Amino acid sequence: MGLVILFWLTLLVFWQLPDSRLRVVFCDVGQGDAVLVTWKNYQMLVDGGPDNSVLSCLGKNMAFWDREIELVMLTHPQADHMTGLIEVLERYEVGQLVAANVMNETPEYWQLRKVVLEKGVKVRELVEGDELRVGPVELAVLWPRERGGEPLAWKKAGERQVLGAGTYKGDVNEMSLVLKGSFGQFDFLLTGDVGEKEELELVNQRRLSEVELLKVAHHGSRYSSSQVFLRQVSPEVAVVSVGGRNRFGHPTEAVLDRLVEVGAKVVRTDEKGMVRIVSDGESWWQD
Repeated sequence: MGLVILFWLTLLVFWQLPDSRLRVVFCDVGQGDAVLVTWKNYQMLVDGGPDNSVLSCLGKNMAFWDREIELVMLTHPQADHMTGLIEVLERYEVGQLVAANVMNETPEYWQLRKVVLEKGVKVRELVEGDELRVGPVELAVLWPRERGGEPLAWKKAGERQVLGAGTYKGDVNEMSLVLKGSFGQFDFLLTGDVGEKEELELVNQRRLSEVELLKVAHHGSRYSSSQVFLRQVSPEVAVVSVGGRNRFGHPTEAVLDRLVEVGAKVVRTDEKGMVRIVSDGESWWQD
């Protein structure tokens, strides 16, 4: 019996050995965002969705023995992007958290902050022009242009002092991290919840270029995915992370029409469940 168990464990390990392809996985987390980018044993998790359903996605896309996520990114501190990260940080070793220095007066934010401080996770704020690497994947930060301005957001301090720092006075969606990734000839763009105003500024910066894969901003809200922006990035495939029959009416028909107009293949998590895009650095396909 012991030999049989050992045989099947060995077979399972070989089955889960990573190859050299890049995988961009859009987890099915309902009305929220959670994107897992993997290459071999390197992982980057961008947002964690509105609950702990992201854990199932991680279990399906990471080897069972791998309990480390090298980079976790919070695009902005709202519950539909943030809540699932609490359980992720509790259950996995996280090398680094990338997040804006922006506070949000919600229970989810304070719980996440508490776990980050208890675990001693290194936090780094990124702005336009910063660059990262996950294995051979080059990552360029296109937005936000300026820092959040609340340095106590992720630092230890007395609770009264932190609360006295105040929260970001604008819409935190405006501070969403926008990230462009490149793996050989394959480019992808992750957009958080930016709106038309931020998209126009990105276009005017002239840092945008055509990409193969686009994560549609703000779940297909009519206030994002403007025509001028979509024409600039001209994606081959556009993934909408969205919950079925959500109360916001996402994705809107206007956005879907604009995506079709630029020739994008539209894939939705409310219709397909988890979406996995795979690339060898030259071509891409949906797994």
